[in-house]
Amino acid sequence: MSNVTALSLTPAEEALVKQLQATLSHDQLVQELKENLQTAIQIELATIPIYLYTYYSIQRNRRSAEQITPADLFANKAGGFIMSVAVEEMLHMSLSSNILFSMGGDPQLYLNSPGPYPTPLPYHREHGPVGPDGRRKVLIPLSKFSYEQLWHFLQIEYPEINDAMPEDRNWETIGQFYSYIRCLIYCVDDADFQVRGVDGVKYQIQPYNYSPNNIDTAYPTKKFDSWGIPPAQGAPTPAPAASPSAAQVTAFSNAPDSHHGKQQLITVNSKADAFNAIATICDQGEGAQGRRTDDPSRAELTHYYKFLSLQAQLEQYNPKQEQLAKLPPPPPPIKPAVTDNMLSLVVANFPDNPTTASYLKAYYEDPKSRTNYRELSDLVNGIYQYMLILTETIFKVADTGPDGGGQKLYFNKSLHQTMIWILDKLAQKMRSYSLGNGFVVAPTFENIDLGPRQEAYANLMALASATQNTPYYSGIKYYIDEFVKNVPDVSQYWAPTTQAAPIATSAGMCSYKPGEPVPVPYPYATAPTWPAKIGCQPHGLPLHACMGLNSCGASDRFGLAGPADGPNPYKPNQCAGQGYCSTAVDHTCHVKNDCSHQGGCGLYGTAEELDKPGQNDCKALGSCATPINAERFSTNGPNQGKSVWARAREVFKESWEKQNPGQTLGPVPEPFKDTVGPPYLWISDDNKKRDNMTACGASGLSGAGGCA
Repeated sequence: MSNVTALSLTPAEEALVKQLQATLSHDQLVQELKENLQTAIQIELATIPIYLYTYYSIQRNRRSAEQITPADLFANKAGGFIMSVAVEEMLHMSLSSNILFSMGGDPQLYLNSPGPYPTPLPYHREHGPVGPDGRRKVLIPLSKFSYEQLWHFLQIEYPEINDAMPEDRNWETIGQFYSYIRCLIYCVDDADFQVRGVDGVKYQIQPYNYSPNNIDTAYPTKKFDSWGIPPAQGAPTPAPAASPSAAQVTAFSNAPDSHHGKQQLITVNSKADAFNAIATICDQGEGAQGRRTDDPSRAELTHYYKFLSLQAQLEQYNPKQEQLAKLPPPPPPIKPAVTDNMLSLVVANFPDNPTTASYLKAYYEDPKSRTNYRELSDLVNGIYQYMLILTETIFKVADTGPDGGGQKLYFNKSLHQTMIWILDKLAQKMRSYSLGNGFVVAPTFENIDLGPRQEAYANLMALASATQNTPYYSGIKYYIDEFVKNVPDVSQYWAPTTQAAPIATSAGMCSYKPGEPVPVPYPYATAPTWPAKIGCQPHGLPLHACMGLNSCGASDRFGLAGPADGPNPYKPNQCAGQGYCSTAVDHTCHVKNDCSHQGGCGLYGTAEELDKPGQNDCKALGSCATPINAERFSTNGPNQGKSVWARAREVFKESWEKQNPGQTLGPVPEPFKDTVGPPYLWISDDNKKRDNMTACGASGLSGAGGCA
């Protein structure tokens, strides 16, 4: 988006600027701006648990591919929309934090979530637009997905009228509050955003840590072929098929151009940077000038319109029943409507506004049947609060570039690991536990106190240990082990008198069966069986992520001996690029790789990461699962919607031929075509032994319906 629109003021803002300049000194303006930025951080932070709670109630992977029903399609769309908004709320929190940090402030997140629920948003005026219940009071609950909960989401994102009066900490719409911040920014100087000196920008949250889409913001628009192969980058889009691939039916909730300035996540070093950051926040949330979209390409709906379009698809939708904004115009009802019966199939029965204490004493008809879920609830709350400490710690880890060992590695190992692989999976696991009376366990997002930041890690580990004596421990042990093994201890960064040392740089459940129905006859009967173990390798060669990415003969999963099964014994592959399969230790997702060149890419990660599959520089910098099954497509960047394996092969070919001038890369072995890669059907041994091939995400789009 243009910088010009971000820097201009409305007539109402111009009037307020004159008033502020006449009544406040420069120092008072700076202090007022810093306080309002901290409030902005708290407002954005307040929305995240609300949206996540509702998101976790949606069972997106009940059915997929050929088995998907209209209820599942809607659930996936709703989940994709809500997760896309949550991702952008995290972006907005980061942008406000970067502005505050540039002014010498330290963003405060830990123990700053709202509560108890239902809750007003920080400094929100008590009364808002009339909802379907006829009430004006704005109290946002923790509640499962429903027509009513979507109305509460609309209250959060409600658009301001054109040229609305900017409002301080008694705001009616978020846009009016940010308008007040814009006026304060206008009144101060560039130097006020350079308080930490030249190196201060290096400690802000860097642009390379943000990606607008992932496999969970994507959703299928109709049934698809589990085994369909996405096209390669640069290849023409295939004609619509009777049974299209997952890539052909996938919609992405966010667009790459929905921002002001150079990037969506920007570092701040001037008034112009601060204006651009605020403009991105406002346009993505409630929209600008009454638009339903927030980007020049008109590809991304605003938060408000995403929620309104979901509401319009539900059978209760009646625009006359709610005080909806005139701009953008409300959509007509979307047919066929989604009924309450359909929702009951795909929405878990989360209780409203649960507390950890209520899990022991409420919901049960028979007290003897009660299970105490306090330990699990306390741990999930502790993990969420520790994530806020991890976020605060980003501002203590310097930028060394997207491929370095500094902030990027810290961000991947801490926040991505904790959010994607621990909090998300535990929250999904919770809903498999019954509370009685039809309700299931859900995260409560309470402000559990982990003590001072330098003691939080030890106290969090104590909460993890407390789960070992619970009757449900076996069901969560894998995630507890992952948590203990991977979540970093950042205590040294918060020690009051010592200089912090750098941090060392060294699956949800699917209720359907992945990739069914299985094609008959089995198309890879003449190929050697996928090997579960890695054979003896030629000495000194780098490991690689998949078929056709080997740098020398005999370097594939079969090793020096070569495959021995099939109609005739197979010999070891003869040259670079001809290997059957990966030599990397299998891993299921983003940041879980143990070494360089082990990142499969595609599902999570930034545009830069997803454009160079298998080329990551070290542990935890790889994006997504290995091996790279042929059905997988990228969710971000220039390769979005295109084959991950074909891009990996192209990148590897360019790199290898540059290092070996005049030599030719060998063909991928039969029966696999050079442009396809290893299908899920082969990697999973006729789709029977599926533990050989899993991938991540809740949308069922991660490749042949696999999920981890």
